[in-house]
Amino acid sequence: MRTPLLFLFIVSLLLMSCSGEDGDVGPQGESGENGYHCWDTNTNRFNDSEEDTNDDGEWNNLDCIGMDGLNGKNGVNCWDLDADFMNDPEEDINEDGKWDVTDCQGADGNADVQRIVLDFDDAYIYDSIIQFTVPQLTPENIEDYVLLFYLEYVQLNSVYLPIPGGVAEFDRSYNVFFEPGFVYISVSTFDGSDTNPGWLGEWDFLHITLIKISALEDKGQTAQIQKALMETDIVIEDHKVLSPYFNKE
Repeated sequence: MRTPLLFLFIVSLLLMSCSGEDGDVGPQGESGENGYHCWDTNTNRFNDSEEDTNDDGEWNNLDCIGMDGLNGKNGVNCWDLDADFMNDPEEDINEDGKWDVTDCQGADGNADVQRIVLDFDDAYIYDSIIQFTVPQLTPENIEDYVLLFYLEYVQLNSVYLPIPGGVAEFDRSYNVFFEPGFVYISVSTFDGSDTNPGWLGEWDFLHITLIKISALEDKGQTAQIQKALMETDIVIEDHKVLSPYFNKE
């Protein structure tokens, strides 16, 4: 029975004698080779002339910026509905003989309030009368809508004049009448003494707002219509025709 115990004792002594102290830290390994500069495209570690990409006489990170890519193809105009780069007749949405951003304007958010904007440059002057061609002004629209008219003077953030109306400073008074397809504006002096005083060049646009009569007669719609008019800077009090619908004196 003594032999196994003696064997275990000898083995333990041997194991204890094998664990020495930690050795010193070994020497640092050799540094790796330096990397290549981003402009050294052929990795020869030389500043070659063709690697000065921006031709500024220096080799640095600016030479690593890539070249601009090729320009993309021109996009189509917003009114070019079929993207054929042609001004097709049906793409002249407002039928003013022009193809421009005004043909891209969607309908008013309130279906009961519509707006037409006409450029004075497209009107015809007959002495004391200016004629606008308005294809949207159909017999049905004239019968079913209340029409409001404003003149706009763009300078100084736009000045609007409801018509019929006048401006004493200009010594001009304006009246308006219409028929299917046309609107006419006549001019006189402010006091009405001269019915052919000549036109002044202040006005840039004629705004026509159409409000559906059936919606005006629906008292549940008047608040929404009033909000739509206010968003287009239309003052209800400027138009006597709207007074009965908005309880205005």
